[in-house]
Amino acid sequence: MRHQPTEAALAHIALDPHVWHVPAWLYVQNVGDGTVSFVGSSRVRADEGHPLRYGSNRSHQFLVGELLVRPHYALDTNVLRGQGLGGLATAHHDLSRFLSDGEILLDPHGLCPVPKR
Repeated sequence: MRHQPTEAALAHIALDPHVWHVPAWLYVQNVGDGTVSFVGSSRVRADEGHPLRYGSNRSHQFLVGELLVRPHYALDTNVLRGQGLGGLATAHHDLSRFLSDGEILLDPHGLCPVPKR
């Protein structure tokens, strides 16, 4: 399976009114057998309402589809082992602590606020 978007896929994404470009963070955890779990968060100005709620006033929305990711930077770490997805969702993003047993995987735009060691 090709994981890079094709020109046709990009054209479809550009024309789809339900695709949103929002700031986000994401933790990815290996589950095994080619599967990962992830938990993350995204915040926009409170007065706008979040586009990923699709106009709903209910507390939760269940979305099935595709996730577009354009990472600003990515770190890997073993510091968070054993916290589970609930712990990751509420964790403080202490990047220096993460790098105490980890490294910067990529920083394509030079946006990582913690310098490489």
